[in-house]
Amino acid sequence: MTTTCHAQVSDDDKHRLRQDSLRNDYEEWLRNEPQKSSSDSLTVAPMMPQMPIVPPSELKPKHPEVSINIMTPAFKTEMQLAYQSHWLEEQRKEQQGGAMMIGVNPLSLIGYVLSKILPHRKSKKEREREKLKQILDNY
Repeated sequence: MTTTCHAQVSDDDKHRLRQDSLRNDYEEWLRNEPQKSSSDSLTVAPMMPQMPIVPPSELKPKHPEVSINIMTPAFKTEMQLAYQSHWLEEQRKEQQGGAMMIGVNPLSLIGYVLSKILPHRKSKKEREREKLKQILDNY
């Protein structure tokens, strides 16, 4: 059983290796290319492919810079006032205790009282049902 170990290679070495292999491939391609006549005016000499060199700083994603807000005296007093107003509101709610505050609509209250005082007027369907019930009872 054979094990192979690879030494750690830095990014610069990898980049250099890629360019060397690219150059070797290009040279091999040139050697294998068929020879063209020099009289042909349309022939164009092949160019070496270029691999752009990208600096490592551009390979990292760019994150927006974090700005640190320094607490100004005005901001500090606003925060204190907000905390105090919240605390005072909580104290007011505690002083009210468990007493339930029920809001009553005066119009609905008047309507309820009138419905209890005045006789109930039956609808047409209710009157017809009563007539049919009386007819069945009398039968």
